Amino acid sequence: MDFTAVNTYLENRAYTEPYTELEESVRQKIVFTAEDMLTSHYDESLMTPKMVGLQALYLIEGEAEEFSKFKRHNVKSLGLKGMSFSFDGENEISPEVKKLIVRAQEALHPEEPQAGVGRVV
Repeated sequence: MDFTAVNTYLENRAYTEPYTELEESVRQKIVFTAEDMLTSHYDESLMTPKMVGLQALYLIEGEAEEFSKFKRHNVKSLGLKGMSFSFDGENEISPEVKKLIVRAQEALHPEEPQAGVGRVV
């Protein structure tokens, strides 16, 4: 995936300051990590700059909140004074990206019409 395409997408999208405020070398590593993570789960031919960009933002947000560290270490729940958190362990990929991938897969393989069974009168 072309870093420039992902970077341009994120620079034009609103609310991406956690990404755009980083130095370019750090952004390149994050984009690489996001793409690497996605291609570990999905076919590379489905990836778009939008998907990789959204996954990059998801990674940044998770790291900023430090929840990603707990998820990587397979922590299922965490309690702190006055609050608790539960992790389902399946949130490695952004939910928004998952929806985009499903749409891309459906576009490549639309359901073929089913033959019906019945009588001709």
